[in-house]
Order: sequence, then C-alpha cells, then structure tokens
Amino acid sequence: MASFFFVFETAKIIFAPIERCLNCKRNFDENMKVLKKLSNELNSLKEDVELRISAECHAGTMQTEEVKNWLEDVQRIKSETESIEQKAGEKKFLLRAFLGKLVEEKIVELKAFLKKGKTFLGLVKYFKYIIVGGGVAAGYAAREFDRQGLKSGELAIISKEAVAPYERPTLSKGYLNPKGAARLPEFHVCVGSGGERLLPGWYKEKGIQLILGTEIVKVNLGSKTLVSAGGETFKYQTLIIATGSTVIRLTDFKVEGADAKNIFYLRELSDANELTESIKTKKNGKAVIIGGGYIGLEVGAAMRINNFDVTMVYPEPWCMPRLFTTPIAAFYESYYENKGIKIIKGTVAVGFNANANGEVKGVKLKDGRVLEADIVVVGVGARPLTALFKGQVEEDKAGIKTDGFFMTSMPDVYAVGDVATFPIKLYNEMRRVEHVDHARKSAEQAVKAIKASETGKEIEEYDYLPYFYSRSFDLSWQFYGDNVGDTVFWRQQSIITKA
Repeated sequence: MASFFFVFETAKIIFAPIERCLNCKRNFDENMKVLKKLSNELNSLKEDVELRISAECHAGTMQTEEVKNWLEDVQRIKSETESIEQKAGEKKFLLRAFLGKLVEEKIVELKAFLKKGKTFLGLVKYFKYIIVGGGVAAGYAAREFDRQGLKSGELAIISKEAVAPYERPTLSKGYLNPKGAARLPEFHVCVGSGGERLLPGWYKEKGIQLILGTEIVKVNLGSKTLVSAGGETFKYQTLIIATGSTVIRLTDFKVEGADAKNIFYLRELSDANELTESIKTKKNGKAVIIGGGYIGLEVGAAMRINNFDVTMVYPEPWCMPRLFTTPIAAFYESYYENKGIKIIKGTVAVGFNANANGEVKGVKLKDGRVLEADIVVVGVGARPLTALFKGQVEEDKAGIKTDGFFMTSMPDVYAVGDVATFPIKLYNEMRRVEHVDHARKSAEQAVKAIKASETGKEIEEYDYLPYFYSRSFDLSWQFYGDNVGDTVFWRQQSIITKA
C-alpha cells in the first residue's frame, strides 16, 4: 500500500508541470481569441471616430488634440497586436509561454482604449434597420415593415425634414389652393394610394423611431455607420437609401440674379410654405413659371387659380415632351391658354432683375424679352441625392445600381425611389424612374426582399410598368409605358374650349 502511495505521489509530481503547461496553453489560446476580438472592435471604433472627426471638422465640438493622440496610440497598438499574433502563429511552446504575460497586458490596454474611444463618440444608436430619407418611400417602407413583422425599436427613419413622411405630390396641387387648401396631417402617407394615414403617433405605437430634423452628412457603408450634421452616430444591420432627389437650381448654372427673393423651387414642405406666404403677400400679381414639366404645369395652374397673371416659359417645342405626344401637348397648351395663361416656348431665362429690396421684378429671356414678375417658380428637373454613397456602391445612369430586389452592390444596403437604377423587365434595360408611384412600390419591394432574405423565402423580382399621372385645373392624365410607337388621339372639343 505504501509503495502504491509513493508511486501515485511521484506521478503527481511528474505530471503537475505538464498539466500547468497544458492549462497555460489553453489560457493563452483563449486570451488570443479575446485579443483578436478586442483588436477588431478597436479598429472599427477607430473608423467611426475618424468619420465623426470628418463630420465635425467645422463644429469644433471634439477635443481634436486628444483624439489625434488616441488615434496614433490605436495605430501603435494595432501594430503591436499584429506582431503578437504573428509570433503566436509560430506555435513555439517557449515563445508562447513568454508571450502569455504580454497578451494579458495588451488585453487590459485594449479595453482601456476602447472605453476612451467610446467617450469621444458619445452614445452610438444601434438599429436593425435604418431608412435614410423621410419622403414617400420611407413611409411606405415603414408600413411594409409593419406588415411583414417588426419588433419595437428595430427600425429608425432619419429625415432632414421636421415632419413625418407625407405625400409629396400634394405640395404642387392641393397645398396651393386658395380655398380649402390641404394641410398636414391631412396628407401624411399612405393616403395617396388609398391607404391608412400614418400619423406620427402610428410610428410611436409601432415602435418605429422617427429621427426628424436630422441630416446625415457622412456614411461609411463598410462599417455600417452614419454620422449626422450634429455629430450623432448611428449603426445599422440593414440600410435602405431613400434620399430621393433635389431640385436643379438656376444658381447652379450661375444665372444672373437667380438668388433674388421670391424665386421659388418646390420640393419640400418648407418650400411650399414659403411659396404660399408669397402668394398672400403678392396677391393678384404676376407669376412666371420656368419649365413645362410636372412642376411647371401643376404650379402654373395653381397660380392661375390664385388669380395671378401667369406666363409659362420653356425651351422645348411643347410641354411635357418626355411623355406627351404633340397632339396631347397641343390639347393642354390650348386649355391653359383658354384659362388665361400665356405660354412662351423655345427660349430660356438667362437672368433676373430685382428691386432695391432684392425681390425679383423681371425675368430676362434669351430671345431678348423681359417679363414682369412678382413671383417666379422654377421647375427644370431634379438630381438624385447620391453624393453620400459615391465610391461605396456601384452607380448607373446617375443613380445607385440595384437588382430586381433593390439590393445594391454593397451587402445589406438597398436603394429605392428616385435614387435607384433598376432593371425594367418589360424593356430589358436599366432605368431610373422619378415618380411617386415607383417610390411607393420600390420601397415595398425592398422591404419584402429584406424580410425574405432573413427567412430564406423567395419573392418575385420587381416587374414594373412605368406609370405617371398628374392633375391640374379640372384635368387629369395617366400614362403607362413609354412614349413610342403610333399614336391614336381622341379628343372632345367641349373640353378643349372650356374656360
């Protein structure tokens, strides 16, 4: 018995160092995993801090010297960590034993730098889904998320505008009426398609965060990070780009006097509010409408209904040249003229005269004529808002290229509405469509695709028939497809001559 005890104790003595070495190896391997994880977190945090610095470079709200030192230290730690990982990869027992203490020290240092870096960023807001842009598409996407199943706190809509998503087409129609004018909350989405009106309370009830009055100025799709003009940082799992378009301004082309007061563009609620105030101030005055497209025709009609002396100016041979045939355009032009609107075609505005108060008083045309004006409304087109994403996603035809599910070239990033260049099956080509109908439907398609990818289901690709419509005076029109092929035109003379 004594000899057995002696052998047992001897074995313990012999194997104890081996056991300690094995435990040491296990601890080292676990610590290396922790080291790599912390190192990756610190590198990601470094990118976020650099993004924040870029966004706040003019605000002066960050301690730039302290942050600069922190960034330099992070770069040093990154190099040291990579060196440790390289040596650990050699799998030499004695070397690993030597590195064990160094790894533990480096873990402590990494945690300290992570903590300090987070103080520079402040509170980072995390969401499973973020929609950038608060227009029509955002509202319809939110409704589709709710239909598909959404947990409270998963979705945020970040919008530069101060109000919940609304039906934008109302701004150039009912909003400008002299009597019974449309006002919010009357035209919040989704009433434009006959759906429920989504008031701000609806978003709150559904646990959807409306982050309004917030402009995103920096985007890093690689790190899934957004930074606002106010320095807030947002993180997401899936992003929907619904930034829409911005109006083309005559000041972009350095047109003389184009910065005069009472020259208006119509895109957002604030634009419509400014125009309605001017309509009251310049009551029964003279209005010049520059452009013969959607805005030109709709606002021209609205200004006439407000009893303004209206003149429309556009360079094309007829109005709505992209959609209207010459007979349809002639019909509309005749109708407008019978309503008292003067139409000048084949020329453009090259300058503006202003009075001593800086208010526009005249529009100088290329053909030499000068038109009196108390109000000028410009509608010469729009540009998709894609600048934030340039170089990060593939682009096509001035938009962000997507597939039939509105997924971009960057995983987990979708683009809808005006900014999306997508495949149209009917014509077997890539197109960008600027119209509210497509904004609604593309937003719904993107959400369906996102949810389908999460559940492993399959959905049909977007199969869109281009559709456009408008209303002005007592007229309305609907357009499907392309303006190609033979035209069959039917008209009723009593409508044309109606004043």
